[in-house]
Amino acid sequence: MKVSLVFRWAVLGVAAASLHAGLPVSPVSPFQAPDQPAAAAAPTESAPIEFRGVFVIGSRQQFSFFDPGKRQSFWVGLNEAGADYRVTRYEADTETATVEGGGRTLTLTLHKVKIASAPAPANVPPAPAANFGAAQPAVAPPPVVLNPTPADEAKRLEAIAAEVRRRRALRQQTMTTPEKTQ
Repeated sequence: MKVSLVFRWAVLGVAAASLHAGLPVSPVSPFQAPDQPAAAAAPTESAPIEFRGVFVIGSRQQFSFFDPGKRQSFWVGLNEAGADYRVTRYEADTETATVEGGGRTLTLTLHKVKIASAPAPANVPPAPAANFGAAQPAVAPPPVVLNPTPADEAKRLEAIAAEVRRRRALRQQTMTTPEKTQ
């Protein structure tokens, strides 16, 4: 905290000294990159396109836009020529893209997605169990046994074999029974 206060007083002292000496005080922050403006431009209102997404792989950046008039989306690379619109700048911290196209320069912010949960259905009866012509097992499956003994494993395998025999018999019965058609 002491270092921070000392630094603040030093910055204020330099600014006051330069004002007192008649020197101009720079509006650019010393903590900002020199190639960036002091403040981002305000987003363009009623723009003909919407900024929908960013895809970055390595140094390559692709931007997704949506044209509500045409109901069509398209991707454009940074400074990519040949498209109707050209992205000239992208600021990841503010999620804004500067786009040139149609004789205008647009500043677009990334479209915010609105997610709403659907209302719960009222008085919907539960769906019937899918039968598909096969009978449901007569006996509930045995509970899962942790660390089964050889006797438990033998019982489980016998129950599986009995279920396979039962299903085969049902299948044979449905295949040999002639179906009545009207």
